[in-house]
Amino acid sequence: MLNRMHLITSFTGTRGVRYPAPDVARGFMLLLIALANVPQWSRAPAESAGTFQASAADTWWVFVRTLFVDHRAYPLFAMLFGFGLMTMINRRIASGTQSYLQSLPGVEAGREPTPQEQAWAREQATVDARRLVRRRGWWMILFGFVHGIFFVGDIIGVYGLVAVVFAGWLARKRYIALCIGGVVIAAVAVCAYMAIDLFPPEMAAQMSGEQVSSTPTALPWFVINISGWIFALFAQFLITLIVPAAVIGARLADTDIIIHPERHRGLLMVGIGGLTLGTGGALHSALTKVMSIPAWPWDFVTKEFFGLGGACGWLALLVLYAGGPREGSGLTGLRRLASAVGRRSMTAYLSQTILFGFIFVIVPLLVTGERLWLGQAGAALVAVMVWLVTVVLCAVLDRGGHAGPFETLLRTAVARSERKRSMAPPAADSGV
Repeated sequence: MLNRMHLITSFTGTRGVRYPAPDVARGFMLLLIALANVPQWSRAPAESAGTFQASAADTWWVFVRTLFVDHRAYPLFAMLFGFGLMTMINRRIASGTQSYLQSLPGVEAGREPTPQEQAWAREQATVDARRLVRRRGWWMILFGFVHGIFFVGDIIGVYGLVAVVFAGWLARKRYIALCIGGVVIAAVAVCAYMAIDLFPPEMAAQMSGEQVSSTPTALPWFVINISGWIFALFAQFLITLIVPAAVIGARLADTDIIIHPERHRGLLMVGIGGLTLGTGGALHSALTKVMSIPAWPWDFVTKEFFGLGGACGWLALLVLYAGGPREGSGLTGLRRLASAVGRRSMTAYLSQTILFGFIFVIVPLLVTGERLWLGQAGAALVAVMVWLVTVVLCAVLDRGGHAGPFETLLRTAVARSERKRSMAPPAADSGV
């Protein structure tokens, strides 16, 4: 009987050659996430109702944010998530195949495994990888549910749903099926965006991210948040570009474009052009924020759809900035700080919610009895400061050689929830 195999759940090692680009990109991506999320904490009821008088700084910041942040940060997050999942799958299959082969009789004594045994070992390792990804996905949905009680804009849950649904295709690298699924979801998303004007105005505003519901209700806040999280979980899965972005990231993990950007500078320079594409797609929508011009019916469609190009541009830019592999801990300066955050991305992401909650809700309610409401520019400065606090937190953890607490919790939960499975023995050698 085979011994119970150890599950590898981390994406990156701690010694030897390191590939900094994914970690550095994740670290800076979390700044974009903070800037994208803070309006959900700071939008005052008057602003949601359209009676809030924004300052010039607020207006111009919303213009910039619409061009470069809104509907670009989450596709970038999704691409890096897909990249991380496939990296984990590749490492799990490689190490698992070797472990299964070493468990065969006579191999430790020098016997070469037969082709049938090699195929069997890889198949078992692939099944283990699929089970690992799916189990990790279920735990992420649970983490997202708890997070969603406090922040309805949670994104961990939908990434977990992506892992649960597509674990088999990812583990077996069925990219044609994954691409078809991504294209279908993208088409459904575009149709939903085109039909957004058919929805009631308040629902349309919430779907487009322009408004948070301010309708009075007798329900407790956590019930409202949970129901909103459940709706958002499936809505983001079905009618956003998160799945197509995750598929792109997974495919990139089977190339060396991200881990060896020094070999693909020309391609990545072209990729940076995605920022121009994304900016062009959001330009008219952004101009409506600073000029008295009417919105076009397809503004949200172009802003969302071309946001995927903007996310690709951000990824190319950050990967080029991070550079190629280094021996040991060769990173310095801002790259090292961003890498520390990127390797603890879940901790940094959840810490943002904790800090935003204290800044905008808990402390103001205790001091004044009311929530803190800031203009968009002021809220953006708070978001930058919150990100800097997470940078300091992750740098301290990195200096002490500690993983992020939420990453540790997730890995522990995934490992301890593993269950034994029955497996067929390797096929007999049919050779002569």
